[in-house]
Amino acid sequence: MSFATQKEIKKMVELQLGKRDVKRDDRLVEDLGAESADVANLVAAVEEKYNIFIKESEIARIYTSADLFSLVQNHLNES
Repeated sequence: MSFATQKEIKKMVELQLGKRDVKRDDRLVEDLGAESADVANLVAAVEEKYNIFIKESEIARIYTSADLFSLVQNHLNES
């Protein structure tokens, strides 16, 4: 898959964290209660779905679903 939508990423965040109505700017840890394992599992799911690799240094910059979406888009655009 070479295209991602904000809606797809939002849905993945909701499913991973067991939350509903996640907003683009909700912070994964502070607002949604994610733990580091949740973020790692979310990143793994995104990597698998979009066939990309996200470095650990990039994971540290994921604060919101919007950040995750931007990161996925950047990787897909590089492909």
